[in-house]
Amino acid sequence: MLRRLWLLLFYVPLCAWAQTETRLTWLDNRFRVDPEIEQITFVVTREQPSQSVVLVAPDGRKYYADRHSKAMSWYSDKGMDIISINHPMAGPWQALGKVSTNNGIRIISNIQLDAHQLPAQLYQTEVLKFSARLTQNQQPLLLRDFLDRVQLKVIFYPITSDLSNVTVDESTAIEVGTFADNGHEYDEVAGDGVFTVALNIDVVPGKYRVKIASTNGVFERAVEQTVLVYPTPITTTFTQSHRSLISHVVNIETKPEQIVAGSLAAYLVVKQPQTKPQILQRSTTAPQSQLELTWLNDSHVGKAWWRGWAYVTDALTQRELVFRLPKQNYTQVAIVTPSLTSPLAQQRLEQQLAARQTEQRQQRLLWIAITNIIVVISAITLLLLWRRKRTLKHDLMLPNELK
Repeated sequence: MLRRLWLLLFYVPLCAWAQTETRLTWLDNRFRVDPEIEQITFVVTREQPSQSVVLVAPDGRKYYADRHSKAMSWYSDKGMDIISINHPMAGPWQALGKVSTNNGIRIISNIQLDAHQLPAQLYQTEVLKFSARLTQNQQPLLLRDFLDRVQLKVIFYPITSDLSNVTVDESTAIEVGTFADNGHEYDEVAGDGVFTVALNIDVVPGKYRVKIASTNGVFERAVEQTVLVYPTPITTTFTQSHRSLISHVVNIETKPEQIVAGSLAAYLVVKQPQTKPQILQRSTTAPQSQLELTWLNDSHVGKAWWRGWAYVTDALTQRELVFRLPKQNYTQVAIVTPSLTSPLAQQRLEQQLAARQTEQRQQRLLWIAITNIIVVISAITLLLLWRRKRTLKHDLMLPNELK
């Protein structure tokens, strides 16, 4: 009797927090569900080691982790069962198994998945922060054991028809991102019920139906919307230098009809061999639509890479856009100078010298031949001119001079 009283004192405040509008009466591992409840989730903590509990409905039907009705979703983890039921039968339910005396069974009802609306127009390779949250009676759900096991994902389904009743094809599903509520990266606060993801829109341009849903069976909720993905409005090119102290160049160019002129900014992280990573940052001003980021080739041999981000403003919606510049690897190779001490190098050098001498000798012979030809032609020309001059002089002599 004292044990039951202790359990009542422990669970009644917890149940009041979990669902103030629903009256739940506890007796050991039994609990009553009122007719007003449309959806309920049981979070059952078990002693270790143990198997999943058996859930007994008010009419005596038994449900198991691997055998349950279609109205249920059952997630079984080490030391915990999370069972969600749509339109549960009113009356007393019971969980049979090694239920923990510390945490026992916690009730969550009327869970809703609220997600921010995605922009109707997205761009290929765009990255954007996107959030969703779980609520209970329009209040944030903060049950940590439950939130730690929620797995929310964003899935894109290509739409090949304009009909409004297009059904999604699971075989064409593209997983774009996984939400987290851990306080890392884009997520602001861990365990606050707000799940955040950095959506990397790495899909081909087209029309998509986007689905945000739990994918591990913790609960069955989904939010859907339709979006259009357009080709990326930026172009990035990399020109590698192969000469010492000549700069590598990353050129980023935007499409003026899609991006506000002067809104382009870029951030690069560059890692060259035998040096620490360096940060490069530049931005444009109106009316510029492109920029260059450069760094010197320091002649060190080895693997190198760069990666970064580009930031622009959408000309149509004035939405701030972020594009990830994926990591690009390249290799810096030294200019190879052959050793003159090796026999092969000496042989090649001798062959080159011999070839050069032959070429020079042929050029000298050619010039001598050309010079001789010019001398002969000049002599013949002078001789012809002299004879012609004598003939003209002979023809012009007077008759008395002939006597």
